[in-house]
Parts: sequence; C-alpha cells; structure tokens
Amino acid sequence: MNLKLLSLGVFSAVSVSPFLMPSFTPKAAAGCVAVDVAAQVAVDGSRTRSQSNNVNQRFDPNCSGGSVTSVGNQVCVSTKCEQRRTSNQSVSGNGGYNTGGRNINIKVNPRVHVYNRAADPNFLNKR
Repeated sequence: MNLKLLSLGVFSAVSVSPFLMPSFTPKAAAGCVAVDVAAQVAVDGSRTRSQSNNVNQRFDPNCSGGSVTSVGNQVCVSTKCEQRRTSNQSVSGNGGYNTGGRNINIKVNPRVHVYNRAADPNFLNKR
C-alpha cells in the first residue's frame, strides 16, 4: 500500500512540475534590438585591403520593444577596390512599457579581400 501511495505521489509531482517550473525561472526581458549585417567582398590586383565598415548603434533611454535591421553588401572586382561603408542606427521604443531588459546590438560584418594577380597592373614588373 505504501508503495502505491509513493508511486502516486511521485507521479503527481512529476506531472504537475511542468506547470510549476515557469514560476521558478526568471522571465526574459529585453529592451530594444539593433541588427547590422553587411558583407564586403573585393577581388583586385592589390595586395593590401582597402575596406572599412563603421557601424553606430544608438538606443533611446528606457527603450523597450523597438527593433531595427540594416543589411548591405558591397562587391568589387577590379584592379583596385576601395570599399567604405557607414551605418547609423537609432532605435526607439515604447518607454511606457519598459521591461527593464538590456538592449541588444548585433553586428555581423565580414570583410573578404582576395588578391588577383591577373588584375595587378604591376605584376609582370615585380617578378
């Protein structure tokens, strides 16, 4: 009899625990989100990279619920590539519903430079 009661008690605790767990875990809270994704690809005859990507992300005080996304790509195939990019993001949201969470800023900005000796005007002179 005690084994049946113990089994019933364990079963009851296990079956109810998924409903009790959310009350023990802290809630996720976020302010605002800014995402910048930009790729720069250069295939040229220069051995030095000439690429820059400047990203500024600003959040209003007490920002909550706002989001902004910026996407940009630059591709250059030439004898000499110069790539310059500036992105300014400003995020505001409903401060009246501030969750107290942190603002999230994400920057994904790969820069790829490939030297192409066929595009180098001075390649034959360097040998």
